[in-house]
Amino acid sequence: MADTTTDLLNELKNSLHIPLNVTDDDSLLTDYLNSAKAYLNNACNNNMSSDDRYKFIIIELVTLYYQNRGVLTTVKDFPYSLRVLINQIKI
Repeated sequence: MADTTTDLLNELKNSLHIPLNVTDDDSLLTDYLNSAKAYLNNACNNNMSSDDRYKFIIIELVTLYYQNRGVLTTVKDFPYSLRVLINQIKI
């Protein structure tokens, strides 16, 4: 994946409709990005950053983490469409 962390963070913020000049959650989002990358690479037992679907899955995972943060929220599993993509790149 040729994108830098800053590029990926900016793309994520655009996806979440967070203005790029608002930096309140940048540290949290960066942690979520790192966690999503680690999760996906671990799930696939390989660095999958060269796969075309990698960035999309990372953005979707972080969006899920960010939108479902908080102690009162319980997420049992990833949405079906995200699970299908993750399973596809595991092969």
